[in-house]
Amino acid sequence: MTIEQMKNTTFPKASFDEWKDAAVRTLKDRPFEQLITPTFEGINLQPLYTSEHLHNTLNYSEIVSHAKKDANWQIAQAVTSNSASEFLHKSKAQLERGNEVIVYVAPTPTWTWSDEELKELASLLSVHPFYLSTSTTDDEIIGVFELFSKQQQVELNGYVNGLSSNSLKTMISTNDIHHSGGTAVHELTYALVKLSKLADKQSDFTSKVAVQFAVDTNFFMEISKLRAFRVLWKAFSTAYNVEPTAIPMLAETSLRSYSKLDPTVNLLRAGNAAFSAVLGGADMITVKPHDVLTGSSPSSERIARNVQLVIREETMVNKMIDVAAGSYYVESLTADLVRQSWALFLQVVEMTPQQQESYLMELAHDVQASRIQVLAKRKASLIGTNMYANPDDLVSASVSNESTDRLAIPFEQLRQHFEENPMKAAVVSFGVLKEVKPRADFVQGFLQAGGLNPVMSPVFTKADEAWHWVKSNQVDYVVIAAKDEVTKEILPLFLQLTDQQTIIDVAGKFAEEKQWHEIGLNSTIYAGQDLIEKMHQLIEVKKKGVQGI
Repeated sequence: MTIEQMKNTTFPKASFDEWKDAAVRTLKDRPFEQLITPTFEGINLQPLYTSEHLHNTLNYSEIVSHAKKDANWQIAQAVTSNSASEFLHKSKAQLERGNEVIVYVAPTPTWTWSDEELKELASLLSVHPFYLSTSTTDDEIIGVFELFSKQQQVELNGYVNGLSSNSLKTMISTNDIHHSGGTAVHELTYALVKLSKLADKQSDFTSKVAVQFAVDTNFFMEISKLRAFRVLWKAFSTAYNVEPTAIPMLAETSLRSYSKLDPTVNLLRAGNAAFSAVLGGADMITVKPHDVLTGSSPSSERIARNVQLVIREETMVNKMIDVAAGSYYVESLTADLVRQSWALFLQVVEMTPQQQESYLMELAHDVQASRIQVLAKRKASLIGTNMYANPDDLVSASVSNESTDRLAIPFEQLRQHFEENPMKAAVVSFGVLKEVKPRADFVQGFLQAGGLNPVMSPVFTKADEAWHWVKSNQVDYVVIAAKDEVTKEILPLFLQLTDQQTIIDVAGKFAEEKQWHEIGLNSTIYAGQDLIEKMHQLIEVKKKGVQGI
């Protein structure tokens, strides 16, 4: 084809029905509905979004564009330190290396601050933007504000969370409900509820408040969440008869999906979350180091800071407000979140203050249980934890008492148990290698995610040879892997040779399972099984076996 022919080539415009038919053919006539993905927010994600979706809902892109002052954002990296003096030293060093906001999150226990250290901090706060989060009124860092007059406090360019003050600006945080498992709808509603309490106390609240969101790895949902808040903020301001201003938003990468297993994967999670925060229009962004759970290093803190610097310098997304505007998918998600969050807010705001938070937290905990169950059945991936787990990883202790209900915790607990209570496992295969390998590999991955690292046996054809191999290798737990017809033939013969000390499972689901239980089979392993429940059942069987010896 010549260049001229290429220039004059046109492509027919495909209709939605034609795209749908093509998808069904690709799926080999499986229902198109299988491509629709339900979310924990109760939204059904479509496989294809068109302009028709936008025509059937409200387009909020204009509101979002006018609700943010600047296309750029500030890099707000938290400082990890063990004392006030170290905090001051590292804060100044980070400001020279790309950080733009002084971030303080109260440690437990809080530090002692000398008068000189408070004066040094005051000089920094008078020049640089800041965010201070205090967990108690006994935190000595609060004394820094006594060094400013009331008028100077009003003029400071910073926000404080956990301190009630008429002259200082307040940061509303949604971290509690996010890290309890809340959906984007729950977080947005939680923010509105907290803002409503502030609005009842303070008439000029719109100019003295910012909001903080934790941003997870659900890329488009997180973009839409931040955009939806801009829309909800305008509706909220209108409802309270105040002029809507461009409310600042601080986004921080969520710890909910962070894991102590294969922690370098956390860097990918952080990069994903940070980019969605940028596209969602956050004004300040904090990226948690990938090893923050077990103690960050200067190297990991530098990498976390550079995540934002790379995004800023290489993508040019800081040149345009609301980069996601016009995306059929994001616009539709934004509208869905606005609608659901406002409806839930109107429901919750009628409750007593005590009922409001407990009700939303209860919803969040229910969702968290569902999230963990989906991961346990491996219908969703937490790479390095429930999928593609590295058996050589050791579970390190956390640097502090965790308040985050992380999704990886049940898997980390299983790994910790088997580190302290070793159980030698093996996958014993029968038949022909190319036929049995997919099933054997599945079992290996399943057990590694559960904290065991099974030995992979040669492929056997005879039960007595396989049993001899098991005893020679002193295996405590065996999973038989073979094609269904081979399993039905060989497993009864194998079970007749086994002893009472060795735990025997089989890969797959079989109608003969009850009969095999009677001759020594423990249980089964299969796709869609609850991995956490299965491994705890195995632990109990092992305990009973040891107690019975």
